[in-house]
Amino acid sequence: MMTIKKLTTVLAFLCLIASTSLFASDGDEKLFVNLTSDEMNRATMAIAYSTMVLTQEDIPVTIFLSVEGVRIVDMTLPKHRNAYGKSLNEMMSEFMDAGGRVLLCGMCARNVGGIDEDDVLKGVQYGDGMSALFEDDTTVLTY
Repeated sequence: MMTIKKLTTVLAFLCLIASTSLFASDGDEKLFVNLTSDEMNRATMAIAYSTMVLTQEDIPVTIFLSVEGVRIVDMTLPKHRNAYGKSLNEMMSEFMDAGGRVLLCGMCARNVGGIDEDDVLKGVQYGDGMSALFEDDTTVLTY
């Protein structure tokens, strides 16, 4: 059962990699990723795909963390590692280091995650995501 789950994850990742041609850049495109989950495989896919679009396609990417996704940047929680050996915090830091923007839903951080502002991963900004979501030429993905 675990092998099937891993194969499904790898297959989904490969499909996403192959689909990057959908983002053929003319300089105006943007990607907005609404990440609502802290489930390891789903969050890994969202962050890895966002980083790939940002670095390989040179398209600006914003990841908006809401609902359970806010827990990804809570520095007080245990850091589990994905199949690539990285924690979600590490992947998110690498994404931001590459120029990606991470917005955190403040209401979700308080009400769902119980997260203190002092415990949030460095570089993450509080915001509602509305301006980034509704910018012209923005593609939206939800995980």
